[in-house]
Amino acid sequence: MADPVIFTHGSDQQQPPRGKGKPESACGAGQSAGGKLASFCEERCDSGIGSMNERDEEMLREIRELSLADKPDAPQSWKDFVSEDGDTFLHLAIIHTAKDVVSQILHSIQVDDPYLHRQNHLKQSALHLAVITQQADVLVALLWAGGDLGLRDVNGNLPLHIASEMNLPLCVNIMSRFCTRQDVRNLLDSKNYNGLTCLQLAVKSKLADMVKHLIQLGADINAQEPSSGRTALHLAVEEQDAEMVSLLVRCGANPNILMYNDCAPYHLTLGRDNLRIQKELIHVTDQALHILCEDNPMWNSESLDWEVPFSYDDCVIGGQPLGCGR
Repeated sequence: MADPVIFTHGSDQQQPPRGKGKPESACGAGQSAGGKLASFCEERCDSGIGSMNERDEEMLREIRELSLADKPDAPQSWKDFVSEDGDTFLHLAIIHTAKDVVSQILHSIQVDDPYLHRQNHLKQSALHLAVITQQADVLVALLWAGGDLGLRDVNGNLPLHIASEMNLPLCVNIMSRFCTRQDVRNLLDSKNYNGLTCLQLAVKSKLADMVKHLIQLGADINAQEPSSGRTALHLAVEEQDAEMVSLLVRCGANPNILMYNDCAPYHLTLGRDNLRIQKELIHVTDQALHILCEDNPMWNSESLDWEVPFSYDDCVIGGQPLGCGR
């Protein structure tokens, strides 16, 4: 298989066939990790790293010795193996970068075998682990074998969420190549269990290049997370990332979208230190929103209830009303 084609927004794309064909050349490894990224990976891979006991090592030796050519009727008891963390042999082989074992496993299963989609106790699939360990060649092999990019881990993250948050553009490109343009956009629009899209995760991680890349792929720059209605621009203001704010505005972010409490991104600059962000947003924000803070009781700092300009009178504990706000 040729090197991954870079997916660009607006270009036609043909989905590669999914089959047992072995790629002619594997993709290069992912980017090297820094201290923060290394810690992130260690946390993500905790389900398997350090968990190889004697039984695991024995099974690993068995799978290394497996040869379907020599033993066409060889029992596949290794498919029933599950570690104490819920990892299959395929998971452990990926975690421990035993690429020869991964190759042997993929050659010994059928296309779209359910074994390929099994998840450990952290709900990580083989694809999740290939991204986390930055093994681009393994990621390609798994996708050719029929890996499912729609599986979520315990935090609701798809493999694409993880690649976006870890700043792995090569992995993003590989996954986008194995999808139609509409499928890519569906993955980009998908929110994890914190309500964040791939783009929003990249914004919170202050990854400007990844943000530009995801926008080129078709990510919705104005998507709102469901907890409070923040857009990527709101998040950039909260992170006090002036460069990210400028980038998002240049890329078409709407500065007039309101959170559920009627806050535009400009309103979030009030009381924060970075005046550069405030000056930039005031010039692009609708003038009708400039005075919102003066008319809205939520912004009245003299009011003791400025954070919650309403009262609750229906709170009940043990059947007894609390009478809040009375």
